[in-house]
Amino acid sequence: MPEIELRPVDQHDIDSLTAFEHGYYSEFVWQVTMETDPQNLQAGLRRTHLPRRVFVPYPRSKELIFGALGQVEAFLVALLENQPVGYIKVLVEHGEKVLRVSDLVVSTPMRRQGIASGLMVAVMDMASSRNYPYVMMEMQSRNDPAVALAEKMGLTFCGFRDNYYPNQDMALFFSRFVR
Repeated sequence: MPEIELRPVDQHDIDSLTAFEHGYYSEFVWQVTMETDPQNLQAGLRRTHLPRRVFVPYPRSKELIFGALGQVEAFLVALLENQPVGYIKVLVEHGEKVLRVSDLVVSTPMRRQGIASGLMVAVMDMASSRNYPYVMMEMQSRNDPAVALAEKMGLTFCGFRDNYYPNQDMALFFSRFVR
């Protein structure tokens, strides 16, 4: 992993961060499976190969991501040689003790180099230091790289919500106990 510096996002970063390609390519979709019998209800995920590689647009507009910066728990930028290469936006739902990663984006040329992992480690450290027992991460069901990242970081599938995003995509949720 390249040596990155993390710091809070400021207004001067916004132009660089909005210029990132937020979408991604995917060959897979994660489908929710439900199995029931009189005594059990079990939900799970099944990784399904798509007929072809597709470009998946990011589910939120840049205005929605970068609006109201003061209303988030944390919004960190990853810098490499003083240039932004990624960011992570962290929210806390009212009354909950869960840090929720709502947005995590790495610039296209820097993907698959450990930047997202570094950002997630920072959020887990933040959760521990601020006494949040859980970290939760949300992602689109077609975001196979994000599912792989969640599993790599020790998060496990904990739920889904259909029509969650403004574009009506389903959200998958993964969480981890951190302290």
